[in-house]
Amino acid sequence: MMAPWISEKSAYVASDYKLAQLIPELISISLLYEIVGEKEVYTLEDAQSLQKRQYTIQEYRNKMDLEFGYSPERMLLILRDRCQYLIERGSTLNNPHIPASYFKDWERITNNHAQRLRQLVIENIQENT
Repeated sequence: MMAPWISEKSAYVASDYKLAQLIPELISISLLYEIVGEKEVYTLEDAQSLQKRQYTIQEYRNKMDLEFGYSPERMLLILRDRCQYLIERGSTLNNPHIPASYFKDWERITNNHAQRLRQLVIENIQENT
């Protein structure tokens, strides 16, 4: 019964999620240098300052492609991950309001709530299978 409302909210954020998939690939090595400076080897601290707490310490270590750190190319991937995370985080709906008018034509359940809800779910499943 909530499918139309959920579909509407999904459509609302769909373009944001598409941006989150496409934009990170547009980030170049020159943009990395502009953000974190140009180095031959980046340290764990450099990576953590960029990606914050989005990786565990083990994930940071697993992403190292040099003995004591990260190449510029690997840092670029970390920057792209960060960009994707930020866009996705910004594209969510936090507690979207469902207006009471949405439920105006729905049955008002005032007794035996759990039993009636089970009954409605069973009916819906039977109608849609």
